[in-house]
Amino acid sequence: MKPVPIPTEQTRIFHPGPVHLASSVGNHGVDVVSTTALILFFEAVSNDLASPYYDHGEISVGTHVSVDHLAPAGANESVAITVILVKQQGRRLEFDLSARQGGTLVMRGKHHRAIRHREQFSDASKSTPKVAEEIDFWFDFHSPWCYLASQRIGGIALQFDLKVNWKPVHLANLIQRVDGRRPLEANPRFLAWYMQDLQDAAALQGLPYCPHHDYPKRPSRALRAAMYAHDQGLGEPFVKAVMKGYWSEQQDISDLGWLKLEANSAGLDGEALAGAALADEYKNRLHQNLAQAARQNLFGLPAVVAGGKIFFGNDRLDRLRHFLSARPPYLDIQNDPGFGGDTV
Repeated sequence: MKPVPIPTEQTRIFHPGPVHLASSVGNHGVDVVSTTALILFFEAVSNDLASPYYDHGEISVGTHVSVDHLAPAGANESVAITVILVKQQGRRLEFDLSARQGGTLVMRGKHHRAIRHREQFSDASKSTPKVAEEIDFWFDFHSPWCYLASQRIGGIALQFDLKVNWKPVHLANLIQRVDGRRPLEANPRFLAWYMQDLQDAAALQGLPYCPHHDYPKRPSRALRAAMYAHDQGLGEPFVKAVMKGYWSEQQDISDLGWLKLEANSAGLDGEALAGAALADEYKNRLHQNLAQAARQNLFGLPAVVAGGKIFFGNDRLDRLRHFLSARPPYLDIQNDPGFGGDTV
């Protein structure tokens, strides 16, 4: 496992449903969120915080949890679950935990996790075969929702030991080809809500949001460069860096000089990447991606295709995680409507 900065904090907003109430596990008439459900929320967020630092084939398992349940949490309000990694000792992690509903501290405690190799659980995993060996992540730098999703998809793939195929496509061309979604052309009331929702989503993931002052910039060069980066096995670090530069630092994604700098920082040959961004080969491949996206019935971005299913939007990545887990819904704390999947 890679070193994790100490302290590292993550907050996720959960929306408890009937299955998370104490009454659903035998405490009849007690319609508040159960201690067990809150602990499961803590485990989920702790694993999500740590998962980007796992090496290939690693997972983590909970080894200890100690909590004080201080106040009831109602079922009709969201609960903010905060975990802070306060100690990393070899392959052991220690977290501070807190759960709040409104201004009330509902629960606090400690949680320990241990890093293990997936092979240690191979006998158990044989009874639950993978539903996919790899996933396609379709994106365009033009989309702020792709920015948010690009920062999460690698961790999900790592959790399930999957390969990610980074699939750039020109969103405007896709929309025109299939008559796809055009949220920015909707009525003014929806558009005002949409922009607020976008800013809220970025804040919940803890990501800065400051679009380029001349948005939109033409994305074609960056998309072709991303194809080259994926060919070299470095699609994820390059795409994530370009997304952050464009959506939080007002960088120009059409500027070859800046793309070269980001390529070098990601371990790529900046000159070779700049050449690919202008090459006919990659122009043709980008057109081929457009045709493939249309054949796969995509209508907007970001989109993940896994096991023949489409998961559209940053807010569907938790449903992707549930699908990949191949678990019954009653075992999945992230299954809607109880799980909101919002990350700070």
